[in-house]
Parts: sequence; C-alpha cells; structure tokens
Amino acid sequence: MESILNQLFWIWSLISVLPEWLRIFLALFMLLQLVRLILLYIAPPFLNLLCRLLKKMLYFFSYPIMAILCSIQKSRREAGRSDIPIWMDIIEGMLALFERSFDKMIQLFMKRKRNKTRIKRWTFYAANAFVILLTAAIMNNPNEWYTQKWKNAEIWLNQDHMHTQTSKASLDPKELILNKNYEEGGNIREAPTLASPRLYTISNGEIIHFLNEEQVDSKGIKWLKVQTSNGIEGWISTLIVREK
Repeated sequence: MESILNQLFWIWSLISVLPEWLRIFLALFMLLQLVRLILLYIAPPFLNLLCRLLKKMLYFFSYPIMAILCSIQKSRREAGRSDIPIWMDIIEGMLALFERSFDKMIQLFMKRKRNKTRIKRWTFYAANAFVILLTAAIMNNPNEWYTQKWKNAEIWLNQDHMHTQTSKASLDPKELILNKNYEEGGNIREAPTLASPRLYTISNGEIIHFLNEEQVDSKGIKWLKVQTSNGIEGWISTLIVREK
C-alpha cells in the first residue's frame, strides 16, 4: 500500500506542474476511458448472461401459468363459452412481450460482436468529445463542489506522502550548515512551503540540528524540520543546506 501511495505521489508531482485545465482534462480522460472499457468488455457479457438467465426463468415461470390458463379456457368451452377473456389476452401478451424483449437484447449483443471495431472507435471519439466539453464547462463555471473536491484530492496526495516521508526519516541526529551558494543566509519557515512565513534567517557557518522529519511539497521540494541553537524550530529546504 505504501509503495502504491508513493507512486501516486510522484505521478501527481509531475502532473501538478501542468496548468489546471490540463490536469482536469487528464483526470477526466482517464476516468472516462476506464468507464468505457467497463462498458465495452465487462458490462455486455454480464448483461448477455443475465438476459439468457431471465429468459430461462421466464420459461419456468410462464409454463405453469399457461397450463392454468389452458385449463380455465377448456372449462369455459365445456360450459359453452368460447370467447377468450381480456385478462387472459393481457397475461399472454405480457409474457410474449418479455420473451421478445429478451430475444431482442440477445440479438443486439450478437450484433455488437460483429460491429466491435466500429463500436470501439466511435465510443473512443465520443468519450474524448465529452471530456473536452466537460473540461470547458468546469473551467468556465467552477462550482463549490468541484473546487472543494479538487482541493481535497491535492491535499490528500501531498499530505499522505509527507506522512510517509516523515516515517522514513533517519533517526540519526544531523548537524546542518548552509551550502556555499547561500553564504548570505537562508530562511527557516513556519511550514514546509515557500509561501510560508519566515521564522528565522541562519547565517553562514551557523549550525542547525535536523529533527528527523522530512516533507515534500507540491512542487517536489524536500524540506527538513530543524532547530536552531536558540531553540527556534521550523522548516528549511534541502536546496540550501548540507550536512556538516
């Protein structure tokens, strides 16, 4: 499970740099292609089998009914009444309608096999057209439900991997100092993002202590939780520090 979550995160890290409309398009494309495969390869055989079973059940169900109707009609004829009651016609018509419906469904499934290539091609075109239209509709008229769901999905993908990275962090204490390219100073931030407020600026040669927690933000930047010599705790990017 952890491996799957890691793969999801790294895939999301690559997708997250794309424009929002393209991310929505890709998500809808994969979802509709999955639905299309289910409708093409899983649903038809299941429905075909269901229709055949229902047709068999109809035979077992209709046989005693028709036997009873024949017996009633025979008694009516012996009594001198040769007309057929309307309710008998209705029952016989309903049973015949069910049988014709099942036969029609089975024939459609047989035709689907003959036209399989054409159906696959047109369903692919239809799914792509629907994805484009749906993406345009979402981007032009974003509603609260979509915005909240999309935001929750992004948070879940990022935070779950952050938790995984934290649990894998090394338990060995480390002392860190600034890289040579950042001798003018580096910022320790309140949270592991570049947009988070600055808590402290370390100077060249100042030692900070790694607190065995790591996180990766939505841009793929790795952050370390550290503590300064005067007790300030925060997050610093691995791009600007190195192990002493």
